[in-house]
Amino acid sequence: MIAEFPARQWKRRNLYYFVKRIDSTGRVERLPGSGRRRSVRTDSNIELVNDLICSQEGQPGTSKSPREISRETGISHSSVVRIAKNDLQLKVFRRREVQSLTASDKLKRLNACKRLKKRMTQSKISRTWFSDEKIFTVETPLTARTIAYTPT
Repeated sequence: MIAEFPARQWKRRNLYYFVKRIDSTGRVERLPGSGRRRSVRTDSNIELVNDLICSQEGQPGTSKSPREISRETGISHSSVVRIAKNDLQLKVFRRREVQSLTASDKLKRLNACKRLKKRMTQSKISRTWFSDEKIFTVETPLTARTIAYTPT
């Protein structure tokens, strides 16, 4: 076996260990439940983090951040994040500030959409493509500064 895999650089004692393990258990993998026991990610800590990280019923905004939970419970920040991600299957949600639309802005958009709908025919609709991307031009405008530095 050692001659078949020279790149592996297996030691003879490791091979004897694997053969002994296969003979006694019938497999090479670890037995379920073997290994180091969980010390922080226990069911009680997972339940505690779940209660603190999610908003309470009928009280929006009562959720706590992983740092606040860490300070309050004594569980490390990384363990709180790991519990939220792996055990509770939660994802990070960051609020972003956006432009708020006034009633007049909404009315202007609605009127513009109605005008656009009136102009569209069935043949135009099949050739029309909408995107929420920014409008851009292929050629940038030339200014005096860019003209001065263009090679001749």
